[in-house]
Formats: sequence, C-alpha cells, structure tokens
Amino acid sequence: MTLESGDTLSERFVLIRQLGTGGSGEVWLARDYERDSFVAVKILAVKQGGNAAALWLLHREYGLLRRLAHEHIVRVDGLYRSGGHAWIAMEYLDGGDLSQLRGCGWGEILRVVLPVAAALAHVHDAGIVHRDVKPANVMLTTTGAPRLVDFGTALALTAVPAPDAGRGSPFTMSQQQRTGAPASIADDIYGYGALLYELLCGYPPFYPDEPVAYDLEAGRVAGGSARQPAARTAACLVERPVVLPASGRSMAALDASVPLLLARLLERMLAPLPEQRPSSMHVIERELKTVLANSAAPVMIDNVNSSTPRKIILPVTPPASCASAGQEPLRGEWRRPSAAPVGMAAGEHARRILRAGLVAAGVLAAVVVFIVLPRWVAERQMPAPPAAAPEPLDTPAREPVDLTVLAHARQGADEQRIGLQQRLDALRERAASQWDEAAYTRAAGELAAGDEAYAEREYIAATEHYRTLESLVDVLEQRADEVLVQRLQEGATALQQGAAGSAAAAFELALKIEPDNTEALQGRKRASTLGEVMRLASEAEHLEKDEQTNEALARFREALALDAQAQRAGDGVRRIEARLAGDAFAAAMARGYSALAAGDYPAANGAFEAARRIRPAATEIAPALHQVEQERRTHEIATKLELARQLEMQEQWARALTQYRTVLELDTTIAAAAEGLARATPRATLNEQLELYLTQPERLFSQSVRISAKEMMARARAIESPGPVLSKQLATLQQWLERADVPVVVALQSDNITQVTIYRVGEFGAFTHRSLELLPGSYTVVGTRAGYRDVRREITVRPGTVLEPIVIQCEDRI
Repeated sequence: MTLESGDTLSERFVLIRQLGTGGSGEVWLARDYERDSFVAVKILAVKQGGNAAALWLLHREYGLLRRLAHEHIVRVDGLYRSGGHAWIAMEYLDGGDLSQLRGCGWGEILRVVLPVAAALAHVHDAGIVHRDVKPANVMLTTTGAPRLVDFGTALALTAVPAPDAGRGSPFTMSQQQRTGAPASIADDIYGYGALLYELLCGYPPFYPDEPVAYDLEAGRVAGGSARQPAARTAACLVERPVVLPASGRSMAALDASVPLLLARLLERMLAPLPEQRPSSMHVIERELKTVLANSAAPVMIDNVNSSTPRKIILPVTPPASCASAGQEPLRGEWRRPSAAPVGMAAGEHARRILRAGLVAAGVLAAVVVFIVLPRWVAERQMPAPPAAAPEPLDTPAREPVDLTVLAHARQGADEQRIGLQQRLDALRERAASQWDEAAYTRAAGELAAGDEAYAEREYIAATEHYRTLESLVDVLEQRADEVLVQRLQEGATALQQGAAGSAAAAFELALKIEPDNTEALQGRKRASTLGEVMRLASEAEHLEKDEQTNEALARFREALALDAQAQRAGDGVRRIEARLAGDAFAAAMARGYSALAAGDYPAANGAFEAARRIRPAATEIAPALHQVEQERRTHEIATKLELARQLEMQEQWARALTQYRTVLELDTTIAAAAEGLARATPRATLNEQLELYLTQPERLFSQSVRISAKEMMARARAIESPGPVLSKQLATLQQWLERADVPVVVALQSDNITQVTIYRVGEFGAFTHRSLELLPGSYTVVGTRAGYRDVRREITVRPGTVLEPIVIQCEDRI
C-alpha cells in the first residue's frame, strides 16, 4: 500500500509530506497529535514489512540512537509497529542539511561542522562507527545547530559488515570501507575529511568511477585520470605541494583564505592508510578549535618598498558569506569538474592553473607593497625612513629583487608559522622540557632561528625552520600521551612500594601533561596520605597479632578511609572480617541445632539462614535446612493425625476428613491417613445427608423424599457403634417421618358451580362444602367455570395443624 499525505499511523501520527526516500524506506513529516508537535518518521518500506532482517535493522538503528544521547545527534521518540508498517519517530529538523554550506567561508563552515566532530567522538566512545558521514546526513535545526542522522549502516567497532549490508556513500567512504574491511574509527575520520573537503571546494574529493592508485614510494598518484577541478579564479589557488593520495585531488583546490593548518589537517584525514590519519575525533576537534582560535591572529607584513623593514599588522578574519568577493557563489549541489581542454595533457593543464595562481598572487602582493601600504603608512603619519647614503660609484649594482617571489615566500612563511607558537607554549605548559628536554630545546631553537630568518627577510630559510619545528612539535604532541601512561605506571608502582616521594613526583608530572587526568589526581592524593596509611596499617598488624581483633579492624578501616585503594589495609580488613565471619558462622549453626532439638523449627530455620548470609557457599547449610524441613513435616503429620482421630471420636467427620487429606498432601505414603480417609469419607457423606433432612424437614412432605429418607435410615442403622450424634440424628428423623405419614383434615368451600381439582390428588367436581384428608405436603387447588377465569390456590399441609377452610370459586367473567 502506497503512503499518502493524510494517512494516519497508530491513530497518532498523521502524514503531511514526504521528506525523502531510500532503499530501506521513506521519511515523512508527520503531526504527533498526542504531543501536538511535528516529528519526522522513518517508515520501513511496505515490501519489507515482513522481512525479519529489515525489521531487525530498524530496531538496531533505534537502539543505537537511544544509546547515543548527545546534543548534536538526532533525538528519537520511539519505535512503533502498526498494521503493515514499522517506523521510528524522531526529531524534525527543518533547517536543511550541510550541503547548503558548499562554498561558504571556511570559518563559517568550521563553526557548523565542529560540533559534528564532537558528536562523532561521542559515537566512537560508545564503540560504534557511523560509516556514512556526508553532508546529507548532517541536518540543521531552525537555529542552525547541526544534528548527525541516519545510523542505518552503523556497526560496532571492529565488526565485519555483511556482504549485502549498506556501506555508505561512495563519495565519502574510505578505501578500507569500500573493500569491506572491519569497521574502524579511521573510516569516519576519512568521511569527515571528505565532508569538509566537499563543503570547502564544492565537490567531493573522490569519484568512484575513476579509480586511482597511490605510489607510496614515489609519493604520487599512479594511473587513473585524477583530474583537478577547475578553479573559480586563479586567485583561489595557492602553491602547496599537498596531494591527496586517496583521490588524486590537490589541496590547491582550496580557497587561498583557508589556513595552511586546516589544509594539512584535511590532508591527514584523507590519507590513504588508516595509520596516517589522526588517531581520534577528539584530536580533530582540538585541532579545529586551534584553527578557529588562530583565525583572528594578526598577520605580519614587511614593507618591502623601504630600506628599513617595518611591520604592518593586518587583521585576518574568516569570510563572512558564502561567496568570495567578486566571485560567483558555489552551487548548492556539486558537479563533477570538467576535464582539461581538448589536446591539453592533464599535467600541462594543472601547471597552467598553478602559474595563473602565482601570477595573480604576485600582482596582488605588488599592489599591496607599492600602493596600499605606502598610503596606509602615510595616513598613519609614520616617520619617513632615513635617506639612504649614496653608494660609491664603483659599488657593483644590486641584483634586482623579484617582489612577486619575495611576497610569495613571505606568505609561505606566515602560513607555516600559524599556530606553532601556541602549540609550543602548550607543550611548555605540559612540561615537555622535563620529559624530553632535547626535543623541546631543539624545537625552541628552531622557532627562534625561524623568527630571526623571518626578521632578515630570509623567508625561504624561515619556512624550512618552521617546517622542522612543526615536525618536532608533532612528535612531542604524540609522545605526550606515551609519557603520561609511563608516569601513571611509575606512580602506581611507587605507591605499591611505599615510596611516597617518587609517587608524588610521577603524578605531578602526569598532571602537567594532562591537568584533569582522574588517575593522576587520585594518585597524587594517595601519595599525600601514604605515610599515615602505612603507619595505621603497621599498628593494626601488631594489634592483630596480640588478638586485639576489633582494635586492629578499626585501624585498618581508618587507613582505608584515607586511601580506599591501600592494598595492605584492604587485605587486613578482609582477613579480620573473614575471621569474625567464621566465628559468627559457627555460633549461628550452633543456635540452629539447639532450636531444632527443642522443636522450635522457625528459630532453627532462621539461625541456619543467618549462617548462610555469612557464608553463602558453605556446604553445611543445605543439610541443616533439609533436616529442619523433615522434622517439621514429621511433627506436622503426627499432629494432624492425632487431631483427625479426636475429631472422629467426636463424630465431626467432615473436619476429620480435611485433616487426613492434608496429611496425604504432605506425604502420600502415610498408611494411617489413607485408612482414616477411607473410614471418614462415607460417614461424612451420611452426616451431610442427615443434616439436610433435619434442617429442611418440609422436604419430607414429598412422598419420594420420604422414601429416600427411609432407605438412608436403614443403611445408617446398619452401622456398628453409631455413636451418640448419629443415634440422635436417626431418632429425630424417625419422628419427622412418622409425623409426615399422619393425614390432616382440609376443609374446602365452593359455589356449587366451579369445578374443583387438586393436582396429584383428583377431580372433585362442583360442591358447596367438602372435607378431605391430605398427607403433609404442598398442594395446588384449581377451580374452573365456563366463561370465567380459572382460580388457583397453593396450600401447604403441615403435620398436626388445622387449616382455615379454603374457598375455591370462579367469579371473574372473561
């Protein structure tokens, strides 16, 4: 059945319009009338409604989303089934998806996708890989907040996807995911990089119908077309020797305003091998925050037109709109870039684009150096530089400076240095000079040498120093985590050995590397109390040897109050508590057997249960409880048999019968109970019948009942030793039977016209007065007369009573 607008699901959700469709079902905007709000419902396709695998996948996706509670992951309301449909109701996001950000300024893009990195980090921390990170799977709220959606292809970390399972988008999946390798965090890191690349450039970095291979030894793309996308303008290109091995796409496709730090992070995320990518989304999130933090840093530009170098500070801000100045905005949807012109080799086409970019950059630099900067300086009333001394006539002419090359080299140095100072300062705060003095000293030296070369306008040399510095900083940052683990292990070992000073020093250094590390904070606290803990433990051990058990236990517990992980104190508490528990166990068992001997079965059972709480696995408990149960049952059986015999003597046969049955329920092998049951059953039945006659004597007025009663009396009189109760019952019944056999005189009056009949007695015709003798009982007297309504009278004749004359005559005409 095709879904249409206006359809209702579970009498709660009314479909409004379709938002999307796919292989696994449809997504609709719906109105939730129970909560009076709009929701999005992902409905399993009707043809798959009976497919157990498809239903399982829908259940799995719902379960994943319920586990992943995060502000930037779509919220789900519930999983529902009704008729031929199954669906998930989730948060409705009406801000569109990330694809609308294609071509926006890098700063604006970064601010929107940064929370997505946090959401993916949360997903990975939960042991899950999304496996389909792309712009269409990041929806926006009305306020522009992103939400990660569509976990239909998600897998547990290291899980191997089924052959027919969805693998994600071919434009954003890694090579490992494309070949069906086990799910890895590196897959989502590649997908996140592809998402960011597509938003910055307007198209994805990889086309699945253009396979390329990467030559790791040569460091280049081998085979395939690896076409470069056409640049919007030559000014959008920068000279960066960065090539994406996985796709053949070049970082030169990025806008010139994109920071080099961001470009290099993008290169690492899109690396062909998982180990070449960042280790986690937490790392990526931190680096993106660093890029944004550095985006407002001033850029230092030399006045190359003066003999005295001067610094001019120009603020750098991210683009504020989705179109660069003077350029056509990128389209909301990406298109495959066109190929190079006919007859032009791919390499030649790329070189022309690069040359165009360099020329444009040189022209822009020349305009800044020769026109903008002098005017800006004049406006600020900067003092004019001192006149240069005339050169001797024999001084050889200076080699002319290529301002374009100089400006380009300076730009490269500026980009290379971005963030290095902050990263080095962060390493200093993390005490890098203590745990790797040589590498940190060399890094600081490279920074100083680079800054000195920059001041001398040796920009190429400065760039090399900064590049070396970046490599050193990368190594130090990666090693910081290893050093942290080493120091935590050293601190733990020192605590076990009782070396408080060494432990404190190790944990202090660990806290410099990671100030909020929980293990280091706890370790430093333990080191500060280690001396007191050891003193208390030593005192407790001496008290334990002197059999002062309670005092020793108190000392051990004082030590644990200072350090809950103190092994020596913990062992002491467990040892003493085990000893005390053994004493308590023995005492409880003794109380149980004593109560059992006294026949106090509840007390015995309670004592043995107390012993089991002390030692749940003790083998003595089960036999003791079994013995209690056996003796209690034997006592109960004997008590009930004795009570049944007494009830028999009192001729209370029904109660005696109940006791015999209870005994047989406890033990079917008790012969006395079986015999008593056989003896009491007929007597209880006879007693019940006699009591019925005696409590309802009017029943004896019936001839058939009197016959049955007389037969029963004959059987009862055959019982030997009937007992006083039965004898009295028989005597009373005999009296009632005798009275029921004595006729009673009944007088009848009529009008001598009405025909009188007494049912079961006879027809008496018309008369005025008549007397009859009737046995006690109930009778129906009927009068009939032609043309008149019949008359009916019900009379009861009781023994020894005199009835008033009964009038029977028809007087009511028809």
